[in-house]
Amino acid sequence: MLAGPSHADEPVAATTLLPISVQAEASPLVNAPAVDVQVSRERLQQQNVSSSADALKYVPNMIVRTRYIGDPNAVISGRNAGTLQSARSLVYADDLLLSNLMTNGWDGAPRWGMVAAEEIGAVDVLYGPYSALYPGNSLGTTVLIHTVLPQHRVASVSTQLMSQDHHDAYGNEGHYSGHQVAATLGDKHGRWSWLLALSRLDNKGQPMQYATAIRGGDAAAAIPVSGATLDRNPNGTPRLVYGANSIEHTVQTQAKLKVGVDISDHVAALFTLGGWHDDAENRTRSLIRDADGQPVSSGVINAAGQTWTLPASGLAPTSRRDTHVLYGAQLKGRFDNGWHWSAAASHYDFLRSEAATATQPEAGTPRGGPGTIADLRGSGWSTFDLRSYGPLGQQNTLYAGVHDDRYVLDTRVRHAGHWRGDADGAPVSAFGGRTRTRAIYLQDVWSLAPAWALTLGGRLEQWRAYGGVLGDASNTLRYADRQRTDFSPKAALSWDIADVWQLRLAHGRAVRYPTVAELFQGTISGNAIVNNNPRLKPEIDDSTDLTLSRQTSQGHWRISLFQDRIADALYAQTDITVTPTVTSVQNIDLTRVRGVEGELVATDVWIAGLDISASLALNDAKTLRDRQYPSANGKVFPRIPNIRASLFADYRFAPQWDASLGIRHSGHQYGTLNNSDFVDTYGAVSRFTVVDAKLRWRFSPRWTAALGVDNLTNARYWVYHPYAGRTAFGQLRWEL
Repeated sequence: MLAGPSHADEPVAATTLLPISVQAEASPLVNAPAVDVQVSRERLQQQNVSSSADALKYVPNMIVRTRYIGDPNAVISGRNAGTLQSARSLVYADDLLLSNLMTNGWDGAPRWGMVAAEEIGAVDVLYGPYSALYPGNSLGTTVLIHTVLPQHRVASVSTQLMSQDHHDAYGNEGHYSGHQVAATLGDKHGRWSWLLALSRLDNKGQPMQYATAIRGGDAAAAIPVSGATLDRNPNGTPRLVYGANSIEHTVQTQAKLKVGVDISDHVAALFTLGGWHDDAENRTRSLIRDADGQPVSSGVINAAGQTWTLPASGLAPTSRRDTHVLYGAQLKGRFDNGWHWSAAASHYDFLRSEAATATQPEAGTPRGGPGTIADLRGSGWSTFDLRSYGPLGQQNTLYAGVHDDRYVLDTRVRHAGHWRGDADGAPVSAFGGRTRTRAIYLQDVWSLAPAWALTLGGRLEQWRAYGGVLGDASNTLRYADRQRTDFSPKAALSWDIADVWQLRLAHGRAVRYPTVAELFQGTISGNAIVNNNPRLKPEIDDSTDLTLSRQTSQGHWRISLFQDRIADALYAQTDITVTPTVTSVQNIDLTRVRGVEGELVATDVWIAGLDISASLALNDAKTLRDRQYPSANGKVFPRIPNIRASLFADYRFAPQWDASLGIRHSGHQYGTLNNSDFVDTYGAVSRFTVVDAKLRWRFSPRWTAALGVDNLTNARYWVYHPYAGRTAFGQLRWEL
């Protein structure tokens, strides 16, 4: 049985992954145009994992913004992309696109819930836009998740408990706990293989946001309160924090069925049906009390010797109901002349997607009342890829392919008599639109000499934006359609200096087109204003990478120098100093990111059974020219830290035991284009060092127990929102 077709730049062999017998197209990539990093199934078992996003936890010069377990907005940040630039990354699972490219921001995370950690065989991470096989969103990071199909009957059941110890400077303290249950069952019968994966997560997260008061009001009507905290915004402006909100309780259910069949000796098919449901409730909490000790959530108050007004929406609870479905079909085959081909089609459907917001504050347990409901039902994306590759003589391997994708975003906001019920009221706003990209590409790998290889490629893309609308309660504005065509050349030259040494120079251009939300999204609620721009230009990246690598008897190491010059970079800046907050999407004329990365991977270091991987990256991200916002010129580009470092060590100190220790460090960074934020507080982006640990015991051939902890030192740090505090894990797993 052939496993699902891979997006890898070169054919890869089937690999048996332990401890269960499966096959997956996995690492290593052969002659990848630039830097690639592999994460094995064994590594995933060594670290604390609650979702597939955790596979990237220690990948060099990368972070996944997972704020709490079950976070649906876990955005990737890499070399040249901050945590508000989600459209600069691509995530595939066996050729099926999981990246949400309808938007570019905090809500554009890949749909991690469509891949269970249990089914991952390996992960490849490609850096930069150096392969013609991928669209312009590859200008940052491309993640290829390879899942598994069984070669015989397999089954597993695991349960995980987690508990977070969280405290902040505003008076919130407590434990936020949850649990997860997962199971897999699969088998192979002749030409048929199948795998069913199920999981259910029930978890409570720490407060994600805080309610702040507005200075001023009727002093005669002000109520004296206690418990408020006089604080400062990241830019140093005084503010009063009086409550916590977005305290989420999420229940997520995931189901995935994969069926593979060998149609003939030369052709195999893989069919995928995935479902993900999220039922989330975000409660609020007032931190202030009146003279009688009763919580206060609205009105005018007196605190810190001043008069303040509490905004009506400050402690308004919210909820979210999502049901998403993924459909996928892949064919893969080969001809007798050595040529291979693959075809993959996928559709991701927001079958149900409702976000409800109460109009009035309801601190504590939500009771109901009026509100608004934003409905994204019918949104989603479809993709199709047809590719062939094979030898041209003795020295060349040629890749050729066509690509088509379509993104649909439809958002309708209506009033609701009861915000926890149906949207039965009058319309508030609506926005939506479509984008479509068609592409053809060629890429040739030429072994021009025994120690030299030249990769040349190009991608021709035609992009359309159409059907854009923006409406309010009574009027609808329709935007003009747009279309443009771009060509992106790619080149890489590698030199095997010696048997274990390689030097590689790569250059590539990528065109990242605006998303539907950047073009057409308007105001969606009373809590936030978003200003769209239907005339946005695509961002164009010219990227260069020079990498020296060496294989050793125990592993490998590399040093990479890289630079990205990005014209018309797309960025959304949010002003949190005003209520409602205002977000504006804009093109920045020219930005530049350059840096150096080092990576080391070694097994049996110093003593048998001790494996380590370490990385260090120094980044220099700058806004070179911004005519719309001149105060950003010459400043550090937001949310890309000057240093990223990681260390992961696993020690097999007995036949059935191993222990691991991981350290993640992120250096100084800014959250604003003009670098005006200097206070490390709510709304800021922090430097941090986090320590993780895990102890694993395989106490019988079929049973494994594990204890772990993330953020061992209980560090307090921010990415606008607070990250999780110390989180303890306990896991028990059985496998057939």
